[in-house]
Amino acid sequence: MTRTGPSGHVPFLNRAAVAMMRIANIVATLWILLLMLLIVADILGRELFGSPIAGVPELLKLSIVGIVFLQISHTHHSGEMIRSDGILGMVRRRRPALATGIDVFSQLCGAIFAAVLAWTVWPKMIRAYDRAEMEGISGHFTVPVWPFLGLIVLGSALLAVSFTIAATNGMNTLREQT
Repeated sequence: MTRTGPSGHVPFLNRAAVAMMRIANIVATLWILLLMLLIVADILGRELFGSPIAGVPELLKLSIVGIVFLQISHTHHSGEMIRSDGILGMVRRRRPALATGIDVFSQLCGAIFAAVLAWTVWPKMIRAYDRAEMEGISGHFTVPVWPFLGLIVLGSALLAVSFTIAATNGMNTLREQT
C-alpha cells in the first residue's frame, strides 16, 4: 500500500515508518507467544503443584492493550483494518474521484483521532512514571503502568502516521484521476 514518489522511489520517512510498524507487529506477535507460554506454565503450576505464577492476570490485562496498540498501525497499513465501505463502493462505481476524496477525508480524520489519542495519553504516561504508579497487589505482585501507557502513545502515533500515508496516497490517486 506504499506508493512511490515522483522519482519512482518510496520516500525514506515512509520506509522508516513502515519498518517501525512491521517491527511493532513482530514484537506484539512474539509477546502473544510468550503470554501463551506463561498461561500454560501458570495452569501447570496451579494444577500440578498448587502454586500459580504470581501476576499472570495483571500481566494479561495490561498486555492485551499493549499488543493491540503495537499491531494496529501495521493492520491499518496492510489494509486489514475492519471498516464498512459499502456506500463508498457504490460511490466509487459512479464517481471514483468523489469516492477517493471521501476516503482521503476519512483517512485524515483517522490521523487526527490517533494523534489526539497519543497526545492525550502522553501526560498520563509521564505522570504514571513520575509517581511510579503500579498495577497489581502490593507485596504480592506489581508491575509499572507507564510502559503500557507508552505503548498506547507509540501505537497511536504510528497509527496516525499510517493514516497520513494512506491520505497522501489517496491525494496522489486523486491527482491522477483528475
